[in-house]
Amino acid sequence: MRYSEEDIRPQGELVFVDGIEVRVNRKRMKSMRMRVVPPDGHVEVNVPVRMPVDDVKAFVRAKRTWVAGEQQRLLDSPQTAAELASDAEKKAWREVVEAFAPALVEKWAAVLGVAPGALAYRNMRSRWGSCQPSTGRICLNTRLALYPPECLEYVVVHELCHLREHGHTPRFWALVESCLPDYRTAKRKLSE
Repeated sequence: MRYSEEDIRPQGELVFVDGIEVRVNRKRMKSMRMRVVPPDGHVEVNVPVRMPVDDVKAFVRAKRTWVAGEQQRLLDSPQTAAELASDAEKKAWREVVEAFAPALVEKWAAVLGVAPGALAYRNMRSRWGSCQPSTGRICLNTRLALYPPECLEYVVVHELCHLREHGHTPRFWALVESCLPDYRTAKRKLSE
């Protein structure tokens, strides 16, 4: 089959399919891949270099229900709310986490037999918390205020466990599970 020049377009072209704006990226690949990208929910489709535009449009049309569901899921997610938040909202999150975290740290430090150092709070995009075992400093993401309380508790326990087990070894996860047998539920909520 021969393709016309119209079918072979540069990478990053915009195509409209039934009112959906689709960014088409042409790559050396054998099949199409589509994703709905946070935080705005735009649609990207990676396609083989010589794939006709009509094939791309048909693929998107066939997945229209999936696209709408993914876009709605993104709109409803705390991660999207965090990306679009005002300074006042970010300040309120910090106040919530600062209000509840110290009691959780105190409780779980006693259970684990560890002595944490300074407690810090930051609005972070890529991690829920961090621990510096050498100083005992624990930093918590203020975006945890957007999630159920068990998520904050899970992150506190996770970081405190690093004061006993530095890496994410099987012993580390066993220690987390000994404190919070259902920790996987909170962990899953944080990845949604």
